[in-house]
Amino acid sequence: MSKMRMFKFWNENGDEKEVEKMSLKKAVMSVQGDYKDKFISVEYVSKKGKQISQSVEIPMGRKIRQSLIIEKKRAALKAIREAGR
Repeated sequence: MSKMRMFKFWNENGDEKEVEKMSLKKAVMSVQGDYKDKFISVEYVSKKGKQISQSVEIPMGRKIRQSLIIEKKRAALKAIREAGR
Protein backbone atom coordinates (compact mmCIF):
# COMPACT_ATOMS: atom_id res chain seq x y z
CA MET A 1 0.00 0.00 0.00
CA SER A 2 1.18 3.51 -0.76
CA LYS A 3 2.57 5.80 1.87
CA MET A 4 0.56 8.82 2.93
CA ARG A 5 2.55 12.05 2.59
CA MET A 6 2.24 15.46 4.23
CA PHE A 7 1.85 18.32 1.74
CA LYS A 8 2.26 21.90 2.95
CA PHE A 9 0.61 24.55 0.76
CA TRP A 10 0.93 28.34 0.95
CA ASN A 11 0.28 31.40 -1.22
CA GLU A 12 1.73 34.91 -1.60
CA ASN A 13 -0.33 36.24 1.32
CA GLY A 14 1.13 33.63 3.68
CA ASP A 15 -1.99 31.49 4.10
CA GLU A 16 -0.79 27.97 4.96
CA LYS A 17 -2.53 24.62 4.93
CA GLU A 18 -1.27 21.08 5.56
CA VAL A 19 -2.91 18.02 3.99
CA GLU A 20 -2.09 14.32 4.19
CA LYS A 21 -2.79 12.52 0.90
CA MET A 22 -1.26 9.79 -1.26
CA SER A 23 -0.35 11.95 -4.28
CA LEU A 24 0.39 15.55 -5.19
CA LYS A 25 -2.57 15.75 -7.56
CA LYS A 26 -5.04 14.55 -4.93
CA ALA A 27 -3.62 16.99 -2.39
CA VAL A 28 -3.83 19.93 -4.82
CA MET A 29 -7.39 19.06 -5.78
CA SER A 30 -8.42 18.96 -2.11
CA VAL A 31 -7.07 22.46 -1.29
CA GLN A 32 -7.53 24.38 -4.55
CA GLY A 33 -10.95 25.64 -3.47
CA ASP A 34 -9.40 27.37 -0.46
CA TYR A 35 -7.11 29.59 -2.57
CA LYS A 36 -8.13 32.24 -5.10
CA ASP A 37 -4.60 32.65 -6.50
CA LYS A 38 -3.40 31.39 -9.89
CA PHE A 39 -0.31 29.72 -8.39
CA ILE A 40 0.29 28.18 -4.97
CA SER A 41 3.50 26.75 -3.54
CA VAL A 42 3.82 23.25 -2.16
CA GLU A 43 6.48 21.45 -0.16
CA TYR A 44 6.69 17.70 0.47
CA VAL A 45 9.03 14.70 0.75
CA SER A 46 9.16 12.45 -2.34
CA LYS A 47 9.19 8.64 -2.43
CA LYS A 48 12.97 8.67 -2.62
CA GLY A 49 13.22 10.92 0.43
CA LYS A 50 14.05 14.19 -1.34
CA GLN A 51 12.61 17.45 -0.01
CA ILE A 52 10.71 19.06 -2.89
CA SER A 53 9.39 22.61 -3.04
CA GLN A 54 7.61 23.87 -6.16
CA SER A 55 4.80 26.06 -7.47
CA VAL A 56 1.59 24.55 -8.80
CA GLU A 57 -0.90 26.20 -11.14
CA ILE A 58 -4.51 25.92 -10.05
CA PRO A 59 -7.21 24.92 -10.85
CA MET A 60 -6.02 21.38 -11.50
CA GLY A 61 -8.34 18.55 -12.42
CA ARG A 62 -10.34 16.91 -15.11
CA LYS A 63 -12.70 19.71 -15.93
CA ILE A 64 -11.98 23.28 -16.97
CA ARG A 65 -15.10 25.36 -16.97
CA GLN A 66 -15.62 26.77 -20.43
CA SER A 67 -17.54 29.71 -18.99
CA LEU A 68 -14.37 30.89 -17.21
CA ILE A 69 -12.39 30.81 -20.46
CA ILE A 70 -15.10 32.72 -22.33
CA GLU A 71 -15.33 35.28 -19.52
CA LYS A 72 -11.55 35.89 -19.63
CA LYS A 73 -11.68 36.39 -23.42
CA ARG A 74 -14.53 38.90 -23.08
CA ALA A 75 -12.65 40.84 -20.41
CA ALA A 76 -9.53 40.96 -22.60
CA LEU A 77 -11.52 42.20 -25.62
CA LYS A 78 -13.23 44.83 -23.48
CA ALA A 79 -9.87 46.06 -22.18
CA ILE A 80 -8.52 46.31 -25.75
CA ARG A 81 -11.57 48.21 -26.92
CA GLU A 82 -11.40 50.68 -24.04
CA ALA A 83 -7.69 51.22 -24.52
CA GLY A 84 -8.33 52.15 -28.16
CA ARG A 85 -10.80 54.89 -27.28
